[in-house]
Amino acid sequence: MVKNSSLPKGHLAFLLHAHLPFVNNPEVDQTLEQKWLFEATTETYIPLLLSFERLVKEGVDFKLTLSLSPTLLSMITAPYFAEQYISYLDNLLELAKKEVQRTSRSDAKFYSQALFYQEWLSKIKAAFEINYEKSLINPLKKFAKEGCLELITTCATHGFLPLMVTEEARAAQVRAGVSLFKEIFGWLPEGLWLPECAYFPQVEKILEAEGIKYFVMAAHGILKAIPTVTTAVYAPVKIGKVAVYGRDWETSQQVWSRTDGYPGDPAYREFYRDVGYDLDYEYVEPHLVAGLRGDTGLKYFRITGKTDHKEPYDREAALAKAKEHAQDFVENRHWQINYWSGQMKEQPIIVAPYDAELFGHWWFEGPNWLEEVLRLASGKNETIKTVTLAEHLAQNPPRQEVAFGPSSWGEGGFYRYWLNNNTDWTYPDLHRAERMMVALSEGCQRPTQWQKRILNQAGRELLLAQSSDWPFIITSQTMTKYAGERLQNHLADFFKLCEGYQTNQIETEYLEDLETKNHVFPEFDYRMYTLSTSRFIPICRSVNGSKPLVIMLSWEYPPNHVGGLGIHVRYLAADLVKAGMNVHVLTFTHNEQSYSTINEGVYVHFLPTHQRQEEEIDFLAWVLQLNIAMADFGRELIKRFPRMPLILHAHDWLVAYAAKELHETFNMPLVATIHATEHGRNKGLHNHIQHSIHRLEADLVKEATQIICCSKYMESEIENLFVTKNMKIKIIPNGVNNEPIRRKKEPGQKILFIGRLVVEKGVQYLLKAIAELQHMYPDIRLTIAGSGPYARELKNIAIELGIEKNVCFAGFVSEKKRDELLAESDVAVFPSTYEPFGIVALEAMAVGVSVIVSKVGGLAEIVEDGVTGL
Repeated sequence: MVKNSSLPKGHLAFLLHAHLPFVNNPEVDQTLEQKWLFEATTETYIPLLLSFERLVKEGVDFKLTLSLSPTLLSMITAPYFAEQYISYLDNLLELAKKEVQRTSRSDAKFYSQALFYQEWLSKIKAAFEINYEKSLINPLKKFAKEGCLELITTCATHGFLPLMVTEEARAAQVRAGVSLFKEIFGWLPEGLWLPECAYFPQVEKILEAEGIKYFVMAAHGILKAIPTVTTAVYAPVKIGKVAVYGRDWETSQQVWSRTDGYPGDPAYREFYRDVGYDLDYEYVEPHLVAGLRGDTGLKYFRITGKTDHKEPYDREAALAKAKEHAQDFVENRHWQINYWSGQMKEQPIIVAPYDAELFGHWWFEGPNWLEEVLRLASGKNETIKTVTLAEHLAQNPPRQEVAFGPSSWGEGGFYRYWLNNNTDWTYPDLHRAERMMVALSEGCQRPTQWQKRILNQAGRELLLAQSSDWPFIITSQTMTKYAGERLQNHLADFFKLCEGYQTNQIETEYLEDLETKNHVFPEFDYRMYTLSTSRFIPICRSVNGSKPLVIMLSWEYPPNHVGGLGIHVRYLAADLVKAGMNVHVLTFTHNEQSYSTINEGVYVHFLPTHQRQEEEIDFLAWVLQLNIAMADFGRELIKRFPRMPLILHAHDWLVAYAAKELHETFNMPLVATIHATEHGRNKGLHNHIQHSIHRLEADLVKEATQIICCSKYMESEIENLFVTKNMKIKIIPNGVNNEPIRRKKEPGQKILFIGRLVVEKGVQYLLKAIAELQHMYPDIRLTIAGSGPYARELKNIAIELGIEKNVCFAGFVSEKKRDELLAESDVAVFPSTYEPFGIVALEAMAVGVSVIVSKVGGLAEIVEDGVTGL
């Protein structure tokens, strides 16, 4: 085999695993458990992001894989996280400023350290508040899209999979974790970090079913495979259809070892000496959690040696040592690559996985060391190059298929750190809970909304009880009482919920309290415990054979939002399920991997296309690819139910190709909902693309057995544009969920627009109206919620009119944020020039907000002038 001389001899793949157990505290007062998260954010997550920023600015082509646990993601995306974290930083900054003053007067040997902490904390706060706009997700997405950072995840609550007894419970841990990742980032992870690297035979089937392409194992697990792995841990192997990478023991020893590893160098900061212990209690008490002595993060000493004697910390010397150790680390990787490239046909890859919190929290200089390693290993050299694991797998598919025995990266290499004399008491109840959850899930196919809430929360409590953190903490004898109580409390709540479900005796206040306290996985569905390990989700066992299977085709479905079509499809599908129908929605995903899930009882199948809809010239080609994927999947779906009545429901022209093919192939009724027309949106047809779309709309109308529209206006438009014989049009107006929203009482001058930012929504006219009104009402405020191609032009119009201070462009908002904006507003204005229905006006009216609309389309039918609006 001749190797390409332009390629490096081998690759280095860092994998950082960021995880903390779930803690929820929406109250103002900070808890000791929350402090774990704030410390990790300050010392690890933000410093790493700042390192990545510097590397990108320098033009360093670095690559790194980062695993984010679902519990960590839940905490950093909680609505109260930013406010509480900033409060934590402010308190710590206050202490740092006090220390600068104190050390300048009476403790000069620590003055430079105190000054460093003040400047460092100020940079951390500025990065979080300004650069990242109070969200860690923003920079993570940015680096991922730039290609330097691959994001993956792990099991829902870091559950130790080998010690679970049902396949359903293991699958639920994986599914819930992958689902939350998809909700937050919008794409599926290609890899999954097995909690504690704990492998057991057959876990690959669960991963394969969820679309996972690879995972990482401890080195001894790879080396004891059958047959023997010829490439040691320096090339991926496969088990089933899933690739497996081995953890390199040499990189582990150099960084992890307590005695020989870099973090133990005398120049580095001493973790176990902190001003929280060293200074007078009365002085530090305002900066301690619950008034208890503990770490503040201000540490003035270096490791110095193994005795209690410690010398002052020298930041510059520590950074110099980090660079020296980075050089040593990279030189050792060069040696490894040179050796193994002569022993194997493949390009060797060195996989170096670590807990992310090692870098910064435990090893303060760790982010600086890693930054320098990435700088050195990503430069122009012929030996080594950094790579993400997904990128490497795409270019180097595994050649050898093997079988593995049980293993983990814990002490002893197997499971004893999680199952021993101190933890064995936990598993009988955990196993009983697993079996009970599976049984209740299988026995509840048509739940009421109340039953569904109970079972969903029971599932969350079981997931939280299964966290591998609890047995780990118990074994390590650190916070044994806390870990035991957390596990027991979650199990107690689980069994109480199950008993209440069976007896129909659950207090509303109790359930609501649990839903608030343990709000992790808001979209969790208890049916995750009943699904088989198939990427294609099968139909429910208790389907009513007399009722049809409804197959909906829609290019838009949450979380893919463009306008209101996706919300329409979501609620229509969910209500059909409540009516006893079995509903499958076929839609598209930005990810390259197809996957299926259940949302509110609806089977949703996300299908990929191989072309992005980025340029107008490619749009129709992208639509064709989407339709091919829908038609192929639809054929396989229909074949599974040969004797069941079927209804095909197509939403708008973008699914017309697939609808026509399935309709003609299986001779099934075709319902077409026309949400809007190309002619109506553009006030005519002005180019070849618009004419092509118009012809597709006409074909869909012609093929349809029944046409649905949402207003009399749309009925008239369809009849005028697409005249066909025996046309059957049914008007079904849109509706909204009329859930009570608490309105603010005091009147004000807050105006709201919600909608897609396109010309036909008429926001430009609203801006001109605000420009005239601001002279009479200087405090007037307009919030424009939505995104779209016209956004930049609208912002320019606001600037030209001199009203940019009166206007807030909120961007795309979630349903929850929409409701909050409506509750705060005095008037909602929808100045559309074309509007088939205008559901946002109905949503505003349902909340009790005054509504002003243009007298066009469906808006004119919703609002009766002077009665229900203006």
